[in-house]
Amino acid sequence: MAARSPVVGVDACPAGWVATVLDHDDARIETHRDFAAVADTYADAKRVLVDIPIGLPTTSRRRCDEDASDLLGCRGISVFYPPSAAAIDCDDYETASEAHRDDVGHGISRQAFYIGEKIREVASVVGDDYDGRIREAHPELCFAALNGQPIAYAKSTARGRRLRRSLLADALDGAEDAYEQARDDYPLSDAGRDDLLDSMVLAVAAAGAAVAGGSLTTVPAEPDADEPRIYYPPFEVA
Repeated sequence: MAARSPVVGVDACPAGWVATVLDHDDARIETHRDFAAVADTYADAKRVLVDIPIGLPTTSRRRCDEDASDLLGCRGISVFYPPSAAAIDCDDYETASEAHRDDVGHGISRQAFYIGEKIREVASVVGDDYDGRIREAHPELCFAALNGQPIAYAKSTARGRRLRRSLLADALDGAEDAYEQARDDYPLSDAGRDDLLDSMVLAVAAAGAAVAGGSLTTVPAEPDADEPRIYYPPFEVA
């Protein structure tokens, strides 16, 4: 698979952000300290898919998260619910969880709370533009599209990583070389194996949408104009 113009898949990582860039026949993986640098560095990219919530809930959970969890079935646990608009700026987890519960009727996970800064970084660049050049995506939905169904094995397991690497190798020339080069370039304390794989599959999804005949669909399937949505390559639910 080769995009006709650069496309990028981006995932948060300990170093900041890891980006897989597909530019014609070239696949490379790079890290950046902040998301503004990502947006500036790849200003010429046709599509940037990022695994971070764009648009926060106010009175109920986002439909896109609920629908993504349902669509993924056995991997629905990989979808987490982001902090509400009121909770995102709270200084500590307990206060944020209370604010979130007041807004949407549920507490939030610690994982969701601790990516608050990443959410704010993306929001400062994207705002509430849900279908612009930079779009929210979910790696497990993209892997499910490559696999034809959700992957039962977590990517934190050896079996799960092998399958995802195999799917990427089938979809993208040079995927293995790019992955191994990134493993040489960045210690796990900067970019974990999961971060690399997630950024790669988002780039593959973006490339598919950038070539003739490619497309992305969303959850929810028919979002309201001002409603957050998650993009992914369509696949049939068994």
